[in-house]
Amino acid sequence: DDDDASRRSYTSYAYEEKKDRIAIFDATNSTDKRRQWILDMCTSPAKRRGKPTGCVFVESICDDQELIMENFKFKISNSPDYEGMDEADALADLKRRVAKYEEAYETITDDSLSYIKVFNLSTKLLVNHIYGRMSKVIVPALMAWNIGTRPIFLCRPGQTLSDISTDTDDYVTSVNLNDSAVLGLSAHSKKRLMRGDRLGPTGKKFSDALYDLMFEEGMDFLLKRSSIMDMAQTGTSVSGLANFNDQVEADSRRPPFPLKIFTSTMPRAAETVRWEEYEFTKEELSNLNPLDKGDFAGKELEEIQETNPSWYGKLEKNPFTTRFPGGESYKDLVKRLESVVVDLEQQVNPTLIVSHVSTLQLLIAYFRRSPVKECM
Repeated sequence: DDDDASRRSYTSYAYEEKKDRIAIFDATNSTDKRRQWILDMCTSPAKRRGKPTGCVFVESICDDQELIMENFKFKISNSPDYEGMDEADALADLKRRVAKYEEAYETITDDSLSYIKVFNLSTKLLVNHIYGRMSKVIVPALMAWNIGTRPIFLCRPGQTLSDISTDTDDYVTSVNLNDSAVLGLSAHSKKRLMRGDRLGPTGKKFSDALYDLMFEEGMDFLLKRSSIMDMAQTGTSVSGLANFNDQVEADSRRPPFPLKIFTSTMPRAAETVRWEEYEFTKEELSNLNPLDKGDFAGKELEEIQETNPSWYGKLEKNPFTTRFPGGESYKDLVKRLESVVVDLEQQVNPTLIVSHVSTLQLLIAYFRRSPVKECM
């Protein structure tokens, strides 16, 4: 039948290439029979000879009526099935569909399976036979994802002094040490200057303008928050506390709007958000540092092409996995940013990231759901 044909088509698509792959079978798989079929297709020695395939089930369970109603409203507002339909009629139809689905639904009870159960939008997780990369990456990601709406801002650090030239990833390429403004600096200040630690006048103006933008966006977020979803019930840990207004009343030194800031460890990035008005929550993460070009640090690609044409040819042929001598590849950088993405996903308030071109390219690819090669 059509269902079997679609399954065979999916199987062919997922396995025809002889490469290590991760496939997501986005279907309800709501009965023991359907789940057994998937196991048979993935683990059958006859069908998968010499190609062992692991299988993990992810089950989402929601019994919080407030969350269910919030999801219902989101569904009928965004699904083409209910376009132009009266809200009450659409809600009644959706409830009937869910009731039919519940009649046939069978929760996972077989503890010989590898599975992850997510309760009430990651409020609680239950994992069974989960090891390796799954436990290190997928489980934290499932715990982080939430349906709260908040803006995430990505930007580069402010500009350095005019005497400094940097590459596209903000590494210093040259400094005019004969400039009159530089000659009077101490040896320590000159060393910091060589690292590009200091913002110039333009960079400081950018920092001030960035603060004004964050203030406007943060206050706007507070006004809209109640109409989006109340995310105050996020636990009692320090990281989970999202009831921002109570925090402001308890500590007058806090800013009047919520904002979480992540920067690289490069001093320019930290100085870009060194605002005196309020104490914002900031974290400096080495994972947000630029792609490590190793022996080619401070060189633009055009220069590398001229001086090392053979290596540059490898980069052109495979830009994602080609590693810079003594440094990283973009594939290495993706792995380095995994924990950053989890940090960003779990935020329930506006978030600002001050980083550099290579890292921002990959973050943009993630949030836009674009192939990495389109953002490199």
